[in-house]
Amino acid sequence: MAKNPFWLGLVLSGVALMQARAADPAEQKMREALRNTMLQLRSAETEKANLQAAQAENDQKLKAAAADLAQIKKQAAADQEELKALKAKLGAGAAENARLAEALDKWKAGHQKVTEIATALEKEKVRMTDKAAVLERRCDEQQTRNVALHKIATEILERYRKFGIGDAITAREPFIGITRVKLQNLVQDYTDKISEQRIKP
Repeated sequence: MAKNPFWLGLVLSGVALMQARAADPAEQKMREALRNTMLQLRSAETEKANLQAAQAENDQKLKAAAADLAQIKKQAAADQEELKALKAKLGAGAAENARLAEALDKWKAGHQKVTEIATALEKEKVRMTDKAAVLERRCDEQQTRNVALHKIATEILERYRKFGIGDAITAREPFIGITRVKLQNLVQDYTDKISEQRIKP
Protein backbone atom coordinates (compact mmCIF):
# COMPACT_ATOMS: atom_id res chain seq x y z
CA MET A 1 0.00 0.00 0.00
CA ALA A 2 1.56 3.35 -1.02
CA LYS A 3 1.52 6.09 1.63
CA ASN A 4 1.10 9.79 0.86
CA PRO A 5 4.42 11.52 1.89
CA PHE A 6 2.61 14.74 2.86
CA TRP A 7 0.45 12.96 5.39
CA LEU A 8 3.36 10.96 6.65
CA GLY A 9 5.42 14.10 7.25
CA LEU A 10 2.49 15.75 8.96
CA VAL A 11 2.03 12.76 11.29
CA LEU A 12 5.74 12.59 12.15
CA SER A 13 5.96 16.27 12.93
CA GLY A 14 2.78 15.94 15.02
CA VAL A 15 4.32 13.04 16.95
CA ALA A 16 7.52 15.02 17.59
CA LEU A 17 5.49 17.99 18.73
CA MET A 18 3.46 15.83 21.07
CA GLN A 19 6.52 14.32 22.66
CA ALA A 20 7.91 17.81 23.34
CA ARG A 21 4.74 18.88 25.09
CA ALA A 22 3.84 15.62 26.78
CA ALA A 23 3.22 17.14 30.16
CA ASP A 24 0.57 19.61 29.10
CA PRO A 25 -3.09 18.41 29.27
CA ALA A 26 -3.90 20.47 26.21
CA GLU A 27 -1.06 18.74 24.50
CA GLN A 28 -2.40 15.44 25.72
CA LYS A 29 -5.69 16.27 24.10
CA MET A 30 -3.89 17.22 20.92
CA ARG A 31 -1.94 13.99 20.97
CA GLU A 32 -5.12 12.06 21.24
CA ALA A 33 -6.61 14.03 18.40
CA LEU A 34 -3.47 13.36 16.38
CA ARG A 35 -3.66 9.65 17.17
CA ASN A 36 -7.30 9.62 16.06
CA THR A 37 -6.31 11.48 12.91
CA MET A 38 -3.59 8.93 12.24
CA LEU A 39 -6.04 6.08 12.74
CA GLN A 40 -8.49 7.77 10.42
CA LEU A 41 -5.68 8.31 7.94
CA ARG A 42 -4.73 4.62 8.05
CA SER A 43 -8.38 3.66 7.72
CA ALA A 44 -8.76 6.06 4.76
CA GLU A 45 -5.63 4.64 3.11
CA THR A 46 -6.87 1.08 3.69
CA GLU A 47 -10.25 2.03 2.26
CA LYS A 48 -8.52 3.73 -0.68
CA ALA A 49 -6.44 0.58 -1.30
CA ASN A 50 -9.58 -1.54 -1.06
CA LEU A 51 -11.38 0.78 -3.46
CA GLN A 52 -8.43 0.66 -5.87
CA ALA A 53 -8.42 -3.15 -5.69
CA ALA A 54 -12.18 -3.20 -6.22
CA GLN A 55 -11.78 -0.78 -9.14
CA ALA A 56 -9.07 -2.98 -10.66
CA GLU A 57 -11.32 -6.02 -10.21
CA ASN A 58 -14.22 -4.09 -11.75
CA ASP A 59 -11.96 -3.05 -14.62
CA GLN A 60 -11.05 -6.73 -15.15
CA LYS A 61 -14.73 -7.67 -15.03
CA LEU A 62 -15.53 -4.83 -17.41
CA LYS A 63 -12.81 -6.00 -19.82
CA ALA A 64 -14.11 -9.58 -19.57
CA ALA A 65 -17.67 -8.33 -20.12
CA ALA A 66 -16.49 -6.28 -23.13
CA ALA A 67 -14.72 -9.37 -24.51
CA ASP A 68 -17.87 -11.43 -23.89
CA LEU A 69 -19.96 -8.74 -25.59
CA ALA A 70 -17.60 -8.73 -28.58
CA GLN A 71 -17.81 -12.54 -28.73
CA ILE A 72 -21.62 -12.37 -28.47
CA LYS A 73 -21.71 -9.75 -31.25
CA LYS A 74 -19.42 -11.92 -33.38
CA GLN A 75 -21.61 -14.98 -32.70
CA ALA A 76 -24.73 -12.92 -33.45
CA ALA A 77 -23.21 -11.84 -36.79
CA ALA A 78 -22.34 -15.47 -37.58
CA ASP A 79 -25.86 -16.53 -36.57
CA GLN A 80 -27.26 -13.77 -38.78
CA GLU A 81 -25.23 -15.06 -41.73
CA GLU A 82 -26.35 -18.62 -41.02
CA LEU A 83 -29.95 -17.40 -40.78
CA LYS A 84 -29.59 -15.71 -44.18
CA ALA A 85 -28.14 -18.93 -45.64
CA LEU A 86 -31.01 -20.95 -44.11
CA LYS A 87 -33.56 -18.49 -45.50
CA ALA A 88 -31.94 -18.82 -48.93
CA LYS A 89 -32.06 -22.63 -48.61
CA LEU A 90 -35.67 -22.41 -47.48
CA GLY A 91 -36.50 -20.26 -50.50
CA ALA A 92 -34.74 -22.75 -52.79
CA GLY A 93 -36.56 -25.61 -51.04
CA ALA A 94 -39.91 -23.85 -51.53
CA ALA A 95 -39.11 -23.37 -55.23
CA GLU A 96 -38.10 -27.04 -55.52
CA ASN A 97 -41.31 -28.08 -53.74
CA ALA A 98 -43.35 -25.96 -56.17
CA ARG A 99 -41.49 -27.56 -59.12
CA LEU A 100 -42.06 -31.05 -57.73
CA ALA A 101 -45.74 -30.29 -57.07
CA GLU A 102 -46.12 -29.12 -60.67
CA ALA A 103 -44.34 -32.25 -61.94
CA LEU A 104 -46.61 -34.38 -59.73
CA ASP A 105 -49.71 -32.67 -61.14
CA LYS A 106 -48.44 -33.30 -64.68
CA TRP A 107 -47.74 -36.94 -63.82
CA LYS A 108 -51.23 -37.30 -62.32
CA ALA A 109 -52.78 -35.80 -65.47
CA GLY A 110 -50.69 -38.13 -67.65
CA HIS A 111 -51.59 -41.11 -65.46
CA GLN A 112 -55.28 -40.16 -65.69
CA LYS A 113 -55.00 -39.99 -69.48
CA VAL A 114 -53.22 -43.36 -69.63
CA THR A 115 -55.88 -44.86 -67.33
CA GLU A 116 -58.66 -43.51 -69.56
CA ILE A 117 -56.92 -44.88 -72.68
CA ALA A 118 -56.38 -48.25 -70.96
CA THR A 119 -60.07 -48.34 -69.93
CA ALA A 120 -61.16 -47.47 -73.48
CA LEU A 121 -58.81 -50.15 -74.88
CA GLU A 122 -60.15 -52.70 -72.42
CA LYS A 123 -63.73 -51.90 -73.47
CA GLU A 124 -62.70 -52.12 -77.13
CA LYS A 125 -60.98 -55.45 -76.42
CA VAL A 126 -64.16 -56.81 -74.81
CA ARG A 127 -66.22 -55.54 -77.75
CA MET A 128 -63.84 -57.08 -80.28
CA THR A 129 -63.75 -60.35 -78.31
CA ASP A 130 -67.56 -60.47 -78.36
CA LYS A 131 -67.56 -59.61 -82.07
CA ALA A 132 -64.95 -62.30 -82.76
CA ALA A 133 -67.07 -64.84 -80.86
CA VAL A 134 -70.14 -63.85 -82.92
CA LEU A 135 -68.13 -64.06 -86.14
CA GLU A 136 -66.70 -67.42 -85.12
CA ARG A 137 -70.20 -68.76 -84.40
CA ARG A 138 -71.42 -67.35 -87.71
CA CYS A 139 -68.46 -68.91 -89.54
CA ASP A 140 -69.15 -72.28 -87.89
CA GLU A 141 -72.82 -71.97 -88.86
CA GLN A 142 -71.90 -71.05 -92.44
CA GLN A 143 -69.49 -73.99 -92.65
CA THR A 144 -72.31 -76.28 -91.44
CA ARG A 145 -74.68 -74.85 -94.03
CA ASN A 146 -72.02 -75.13 -96.71
CA VAL A 147 -71.63 -78.82 -95.89
CA ALA A 148 -75.43 -79.23 -96.04
CA LEU A 149 -75.60 -77.42 -99.42
CA HIS A 150 -72.77 -79.58 -100.74
CA LYS A 151 -74.69 -82.66 -99.62
CA ILE A 152 -77.88 -81.45 -101.35
CA ALA A 153 -75.96 -80.58 -104.55
CA THR A 154 -74.29 -84.00 -104.51
CA GLU A 155 -77.67 -85.65 -104.04
CA ILE A 156 -79.14 -83.68 -106.99
CA LEU A 157 -76.20 -84.64 -109.20
CA GLU A 158 -76.53 -88.27 -108.15
CA ARG A 159 -80.22 -88.29 -109.00
CA TYR A 160 -79.51 -86.54 -112.30
CA ARG A 161 -76.85 -89.13 -113.10
CA LYS A 162 -79.38 -91.92 -112.49
CA PHE A 163 -82.07 -90.16 -114.53
CA GLY A 164 -82.44 -92.39 -117.57
CA ILE A 165 -84.26 -92.27 -120.92
CA GLY A 166 -87.21 -94.13 -119.54
CA ASP A 167 -87.61 -91.55 -116.84
CA ALA A 168 -87.44 -88.81 -119.48
CA ILE A 169 -90.12 -90.49 -121.60
CA THR A 170 -92.46 -91.04 -118.69
CA ALA A 171 -91.85 -87.46 -117.57
CA ARG A 172 -93.21 -86.30 -120.96
CA GLU A 173 -96.07 -88.78 -120.96
CA PRO A 174 -99.10 -86.59 -121.75
CA PHE A 175 -101.94 -88.52 -120.19
CA ILE A 176 -100.90 -89.53 -116.70
CA GLY A 177 -98.03 -87.07 -115.92
CA ILE A 178 -97.15 -88.96 -112.70
CA THR A 179 -93.39 -88.67 -113.23
CA ARG A 180 -93.67 -84.96 -114.01
CA VAL A 181 -95.49 -84.31 -110.76
CA LYS A 182 -92.96 -86.41 -108.95
CA LEU A 183 -90.12 -84.44 -110.52
CA GLN A 184 -91.79 -81.13 -109.79
CA ASN A 185 -92.26 -82.13 -106.14
CA LEU A 186 -88.62 -83.20 -105.98
CA VAL A 187 -87.44 -79.89 -107.49
CA GLN A 188 -89.59 -77.95 -105.02
CA ASP A 189 -88.26 -80.04 -102.15
CA TYR A 190 -84.64 -79.32 -103.18
CA THR A 191 -85.44 -75.61 -103.66
CA ASP A 192 -86.82 -75.45 -100.12
CA LYS A 193 -83.78 -77.23 -98.69
CA ILE A 194 -81.41 -74.89 -100.53
CA SER A 195 -83.39 -71.82 -99.32
CA GLU A 196 -83.17 -73.07 -95.73
CA GLN A 197 -79.42 -73.47 -95.98
CA ARG A 198 -78.81 -70.16 -97.78
CA ILE A 199 -76.50 -67.84 -95.83
CA LYS A 200 -78.44 -64.78 -94.75
CA PRO A 201 -76.69 -61.42 -94.22
